[in-house]
Amino acid sequence: MGKYTLEIEYDYDFVLIGISSHEKDYRICWALNNKLGFNLVKIDPLEIKDKKQDEPSHFSLFSFEQPDAFMEYFIIANRSEKGLLIPEQKQVDYFFIIRGEIENENVMEIVRQIKESNLVQTAFRIDVNALKSKQNLIL
Repeated sequence: MGKYTLEIEYDYDFVLIGISSHEKDYRICWALNNKLGFNLVKIDPLEIKDKKQDEPSHFSLFSFEQPDAFMEYFIIANRSEKGLLIPEQKQVDYFFIIRGEIENENVMEIVRQIKESNLVQTAFRIDVNALKSKQNLIL
């Protein structure tokens, strides 16, 4: 019997912002909810199974949807008890994902507002396509 290979092409059509902060995930989400007017809530963690690990890694995950604007927002922790979600971004503690149609000026305004928070050291936009481990960001 022949062997078939399934090739899946993922859609990386989202904005990715890296956030550096020493605060706990719930404190960052609280600060962003207040600053941006969101309602980020904790959902089931993102589970990543690495070939080298017996047990999967779990990364804290928060989400907020604006159905009327066709927008979705997610906060994902870059660190778990077993390592990093995106190893090439060691300086990032959290990833802020924006799905939906958004203007570049609005993205830059969100980055500016995130940086204004006392709980955040820095925030910056990341080119998703330049990441080696970008498949880990598929939700």
